[in-house]
Amino acid sequence: MDIQFPFPFIPYDIQEKFMRELYLTLEQQQLGIFESPTGTGKSLSICCGALKWLKDSNQKIWDDLENEVAKLKAEISNNTASDDWLTEEYEKIKKNQTLVTLQLKLDNIKKRKDLFDQIKIRVAKQKTNSANKNIEFYFNKKDKREKGDNDKENVVEEKEDTEEDRDLILEECEDKEDEDSEGEEIVEDDDDVTKIYISSRTHSQLSQFIGEIKRTVFAEDTRVVTLASRQHYCINSEVNKLKNVNLINERCLDMQKSKTKSTSVGEEGKVLKKTKTRSCTACPYYNQTNITRLKERMLVDILDMEDLVKCGKELKACPYYASRMAMDDAEVVLISHAGIVSSGARSGISLKLQNNILILDEAHGLTAALENAHSAPVTVKQLSSVKTFMQFYINKYRARLSSKNLLTLNQISFVVGKLLSMIKPKPTEKKQDETTIFTLEDFVIKAEIDHMNLRPLVEFCRNTRLAPKLHGFSMRYSQQALEEEMKKSTVSKKSSFEMFMSNIAKKKDGEKVEIPEVKQEVAPVQLPTETSAGSGLYAILDFLEMLCDRSENGRVFAHKDSGLKYLLLNPAEHFADVVKECRSVIVAGGTMEPISEFQALLTTNSRTDDTVNIVRCEHVVPSDNVLGICLSKGPTNVSLNFSYENRMSNELLSEIGRILRNISSIVPGGVVCFLPSYSYEQTVYDHLKNSKVFEAITKKKSLFREPKSASDVDQVLSKFAASVKCKDSDRNGALLLSVVGGKLSEGLNFSDDLGRCVMVVGMPYPNVKSPELQEKMSYLNKTAGGGAGSIYYENLCMKAVNQCIGRAVRHANDYACVLLVDERYSRPQTMAALPSFVQKSLISNCNFGTTIGSVAKFFARHKEK
Repeated sequence: MDIQFPFPFIPYDIQEKFMRELYLTLEQQQLGIFESPTGTGKSLSICCGALKWLKDSNQKIWDDLENEVAKLKAEISNNTASDDWLTEEYEKIKKNQTLVTLQLKLDNIKKRKDLFDQIKIRVAKQKTNSANKNIEFYFNKKDKREKGDNDKENVVEEKEDTEEDRDLILEECEDKEDEDSEGEEIVEDDDDVTKIYISSRTHSQLSQFIGEIKRTVFAEDTRVVTLASRQHYCINSEVNKLKNVNLINERCLDMQKSKTKSTSVGEEGKVLKKTKTRSCTACPYYNQTNITRLKERMLVDILDMEDLVKCGKELKACPYYASRMAMDDAEVVLISHAGIVSSGARSGISLKLQNNILILDEAHGLTAALENAHSAPVTVKQLSSVKTFMQFYINKYRARLSSKNLLTLNQISFVVGKLLSMIKPKPTEKKQDETTIFTLEDFVIKAEIDHMNLRPLVEFCRNTRLAPKLHGFSMRYSQQALEEEMKKSTVSKKSSFEMFMSNIAKKKDGEKVEIPEVKQEVAPVQLPTETSAGSGLYAILDFLEMLCDRSENGRVFAHKDSGLKYLLLNPAEHFADVVKECRSVIVAGGTMEPISEFQALLTTNSRTDDTVNIVRCEHVVPSDNVLGICLSKGPTNVSLNFSYENRMSNELLSEIGRILRNISSIVPGGVVCFLPSYSYEQTVYDHLKNSKVFEAITKKKSLFREPKSASDVDQVLSKFAASVKCKDSDRNGALLLSVVGGKLSEGLNFSDDLGRCVMVVGMPYPNVKSPELQEKMSYLNKTAGGGAGSIYYENLCMKAVNQCIGRAVRHANDYACVLLVDERYSRPQTMAALPSFVQKSLISNCNFGTTIGSVAKFFARHKEK
């Protein structure tokens, strides 16, 4: 099949292969596993290949419909008389019905095309006439303001309730349909547009796809939308300052529904009309007219998240609801992995996967995303905070709560107390770190909540929005004041029994009967360190929802005096619905080993291995542009084994310093050194700082460290890049100490001089003593055969290493050295798990002398080019 792919430049052979295989996989409704090393233009190949198929598919649908309609019309008009008039009439009716159906589909396609053309014209006019519109908007606003001032003279606003803390009191559960109709569902569901969903791990990676789509010839006529949460899209400063995404969601919905009563009065003060109007707290950006304008701008201009937020502020329109509204008309929808892997997230944004395309980029993190989406941790601080403030809340508002709500609140408080008792050591117990693992059935029995139906309690909390009310309560009142109020209330009031006895405590002859005083003990309230109980309740509700599912593969880990965690051992079972619904699912990444992991994810239900197309592309970089070395011996001939037991030895720490000193001397430009963890990076830095090699290193290269705060990453990278590019200094570049799995190990581009050498010190295995990891490995050994757990453990390490390696060598003319500092990298199975473009030039079991010689020759050769 000869397919011509429009490309911004002459594509490499592997890009041609990638696009062709992607096109055929989508056309044949297959599943695909695509491996294309980082730096080979994978994102652009995905965009060109998928959009080429989409445009061809849409054109084919159009042509087929026109041909079918024309054919049916000809058959009906040329219908000849027949002796069997009954059969003839029946066939005629069938053909007319089919014609009506096909004509309607064709008309809808034409109508959508015409509508999109009109939107283009409308948006173009809005842009060119923006100045006039601003002037017009000013005078309209002024007229409305003057008119509104006149109206206010005859309107008296009433508060619905003058009681204190009215906003914190629970109301009866609202009708969910009414709730949804008030703003959350603002789009009619009449969509039949074929869509391509492109998903990646982070929003910055999705923005890269926006940039690549803009480079293609399809940019002008492709409708693209990027979906994100309110936390990313909210432009109301009063809402997004809450930070917590759940609280932002609740506050947004509250502002949409916030209303007050107003009473219109006549000249003589007579009441004419009572109405409910939006209060001053209603969100100014939730304006349907402005949201529609922003939606149209989004469909015409391909906007990334930053551009969309900027346009939202200009048009005074909510980007979140505009993107939701635009989704039905979009052809390409960009969304993070978190929005795909969770069924709750999919239903929450009305994601329509049926018969559409799903492309998951950076798929090496897909399994981890599935595990995160179906795990629910809750800390002892969160449980303590919610338990304490729940007691305060019930005590303060007992008289103002309905009996039904009061009963349910007490049940929730009871459940939270039982959860807390599972991890809180008793006074007689010694504090010790221990973890107990439960199946779901065993856990609810042990926690003594097996007799309770947890789902109605969770739904009650969601429907009454208990979490934001509890959050507001905990922020409004200090813990100490609430504690004093509770003590005072409890001590000052006599019990019902005392009052009863006081009334009858007299004899007929008037003698008093001595009644022993009943002493009431007030249990001391342990004040939690976390102020907001609302965010803690969200975590508890997520945990309880997981308990409701009662999955056989679910486990609860009770960490003594630390917290509870729900973990689903086989999250792939929840991905089966995604694969079943989609026309095609493509998983793509730089390194897709082990392939078997992705085959297991895709081949569920009716899908089999036969429907999976596995495509591997080589790197565009020549093999002599990459030097891979497994360094087994240090400068003083010490064996380099950075296992958890060995890594803290002064001998190995000193070897790291000597290696960095020598590498800094002979490698030009940037050196990025990845260490297993933040704590070990700190240990290495402290050791370097206190040794003589520190001065030698910093004479040759400026030294930078990966920041722990994400907000500082850009600043550090800018300074690192400036030091690398600076030619006036005596230094020959810069050294960056980074962390495997940290902020710099994925998604960043250390091309050319920024990353001439990538070092990975040690093998970043996760903690094998972790109870969660041990249970997962045990589960895999039981279900997938012996050794599956160890393979999983090994893969976790090598995926992280390969991501680090992928930061360098980003294009065909780039070159770099990959230095793997640990003797364990020379094991055959470990070398086989490295990227193929590194394996081609890999030298194993190297001592330090050989390593330095090879590195020096490598850079000397490229300097001559």
